[in-house]
Amino acid sequence: MAKLRVSEVEPGMILLDDVFDENDILLIGADTELSDNHIDFLKRKMIFEVNISSKGNSEEIQNSEKSAYRIPKEAPSDVEEKYRSTVVKFKSIYTEFRLGRVPIYQEIDDALEPLYEAILNDDHFTRKMWQIHAYDDYTFDHSVRVSMISGLIAKWCGLDDVKIKEAALAGLLHDIGKCNIPDQILNKPTTLTAEEFKVMKTHAILGYILIKDIPNISYDVLQGVMQHHERVDGSGYPNGLKGNEINYLAKIVAVADVYCAMTQDRVYKKAMHPFEAISYILEKCHKSLDFSMSKTFLSNISHFYIGHKVILNNEQHGEIIMTYKDDPARPLVRVGEDYIDLRRHIDIEIVTMIE
Repeated sequence: MAKLRVSEVEPGMILLDDVFDENDILLIGADTELSDNHIDFLKRKMIFEVNISSKGNSEEIQNSEKSAYRIPKEAPSDVEEKYRSTVVKFKSIYTEFRLGRVPIYQEIDDALEPLYEAILNDDHFTRKMWQIHAYDDYTFDHSVRVSMISGLIAKWCGLDDVKIKEAALAGLLHDIGKCNIPDQILNKPTTLTAEEFKVMKTHAILGYILIKDIPNISYDVLQGVMQHHERVDGSGYPNGLKGNEINYLAKIVAVADVYCAMTQDRVYKKAMHPFEAISYILEKCHKSLDFSMSKTFLSNISHFYIGHKVILNNEQHGEIIMTYKDDPARPLVRVGEDYIDLRRHIDIEIVTMIE
């Protein structure tokens, strides 16, 4: 790690820490590879010094002082391979359940371990997660994403390592009961009938029944699986529980599940872009999802998208420069030499995000 004056920072250097302004508003998130636009923005915001990462190849550091401030990019294939491995392992576990063979806990733990380690220790992997597109059956891809996000929510809520792992496990297994739902309902490309939806809703209890006798799966994980469709206003299922009647892991998985469902393509529905989903959750789900957990998640997740290119509804192209904890759905966007604060321009919306 090295502290540098902003005037000494060069494009390509990696930010070690989040940078906040005097009002504790996040300007640029940690692990961002700084561009000319970022550096110019820091200067405009009167930020004089930043911490730059000194991770990297030791030989490069000796050969060039500048290289000490850059993190070699992990090849996308490496990140995707970690993700793919988890999806493949979970697919095998799902198939075991579907065939009526209950896998041992160690198989499930082996599938979960790379995600759990990444949640605790690897912000680089976490950042890349949002750039990996679904390539397999929605059920498997969705479960792995929900697992990752559930663990992150637990981490951002300040829970200990054991609870973080339990959150990730509940997320991984939350839809396991769907292995006993008929394919014609599970894979139907159009809206379910009332009777079909009634069958679909049984997957939460079916999941609980499938895993309840597996040694080492905790009570909280079991409740997280069975209650992940319960809602704090009592509008959920299977038991219409309210508020504190709902297990805290179920509340975490519910937030992760809703966000992932909104931001992944389905046969019958195009995915929302992340800021559209964030806005929807804040506006439409504040009474049904745990508000504190939702706000913690959305405030943290939004800064992962700093640096992404966007298209606005006025057809301008820009780049997300900053997000706000008090309004994570309305970031600061740089368009050319101008900065558009979407909190103050409510008529301007992000319509497309470009990877």
